[in-house]
Amino acid sequence: MGRTIQFSAQAVIHGIIRGIATTGIVAALALAGGCSSGGAGSGTTASSNAASSSSSASSESSSASASASASSSSSSATDATSASTASSNGTPVCASSDLTATLTMGGGGGAGSSYPYLVLTNSGSADCSVTGYPGVSLAASGTQIGAAAERDDSVDPQTIVLKPGESAHSALRITNADVFDADTCNAQPADSLVVYPPDQTQAITVATSDYKGCANADTKIITVRALEPGDGSQQ
Repeated sequence: MGRTIQFSAQAVIHGIIRGIATTGIVAALALAGGCSSGGAGSGTTASSNAASSSSSASSESSSASASASASSSSSSATDATSASTASSNGTPVCASSDLTATLTMGGGGGAGSSYPYLVLTNSGSADCSVTGYPGVSLAASGTQIGAAAERDDSVDPQTIVLKPGESAHSALRITNADVFDADTCNAQPADSLVVYPPDQTQAITVATSDYKGCANADTKIITVRALEPGDGSQQ
């Protein structure tokens, strides 16, 4: 019987040992599974964060590209506008030094008045433009006689581009000073016609002894029309 008890005790001890071993193995396997699961979850999270970061960087890159493209288009539009404006106003105004002035017979004379043409010719080496009315007056020995010409608005002002050698003309009417009462006019012989091209303050002098001016500035004897293309010889 004693030997029977001894064998029973040994069997119990071996059972306990096997149970402990089995529990340890299960626990180890469970722990290993948990670590593996946790690692996979961290990997998924990291991958998700990386994808989100990449998407954000891509979005920022697209926005920067779109902004740069819009800025470039705006700049090009501005440049195109500037170029267009420069092109439409590119011809400079004729300076007095670019022009020569002459008087021609123009419309002739009659009824106490003469109708000469004042012709302005581009004597420079580049294109230039004239617009509107020249200033005109008679003078003697460098001194103006009476009033400057009045404007005759029967011709609309226009911008005329003159290439070198080309001309524009203005039709004048100069009334004979002798038709006026001496006290009203106080006629004096002129030796020149003083011309100020449009937008200029430097005068051009045309020598002429064909006219008299009225020293009385209240008696105006000259009218001037806006400049027209050509020298007027075809009219």
